[in-house]
Amino acid sequence: MPSSEYSSLPVWAVFVAIILSAGLAWFTQRWLYRAKRADAKEDARIENAHRVEIHRDDLTLELIQSARQEMQSARIEVEELREEVRKLRSMENHFYHFQQSLEHLEALLFANTAEERSVAEHNARAFLNRMKRLQDAKGTLTNEAQRVASAVHLLGDDPTTKSKGNGNG
Repeated sequence: MPSSEYSSLPVWAVFVAIILSAGLAWFTQRWLYRAKRADAKEDARIENAHRVEIHRDDLTLELIQSARQEMQSARIEVEELREEVRKLRSMENHFYHFQQSLEHLEALLFANTAEERSVAEHNARAFLNRMKRLQDAKGTLTNEAQRVASAVHLLGDDPTTKSKGNGNG
C-alpha cells in the first residue's frame, strides 16, 4: 500500500481537519445563502419600488385628470354664478330706484307747507329726469349691442377678436 502523507498525522488531527473543513464549508454555504437572499430581497425591494412608482405615476395622472374636470366644472359654475350676480345687482338697482320713488311719493303726499311741497316736487322731477336718462342710456347700449351682433352675423366673424398682426402687412 502506498504511503500517504496523512498517515503520519495523529487521528485526532485528521478528525479536527475534517471538522474544520466541514465548518468552513458550512460557513461558506451559509454566507452564500445570505448573500443570495439579500440580493433577492434587494431585487424584490427595487421591483416593489418600481411598481409603487408606476402606481404613483398612474395615480398622479388620474389626479390631474380629476383636477382638470373639477376646474372645468368650477368654471361653468362660476360663469353661472356671474350671471346670477349680474341679475341680482340689476334687481338691487331696481329695488333701490323703487325705494327712492316711494320716498319721493311720500314726500309729495305728506308735505305740510307749500315750500315743502315745492321742494318735494323739484326733487321728484329731478329723480324722474335721472330715471329717463338712465333708460335712454340703457336703450343706447342695447342698440349698440344689437348693431355689433348684426355686424358679427353678417361678417360671420367677430371683428373685435381678430389679431392686428395677421400677416397682411
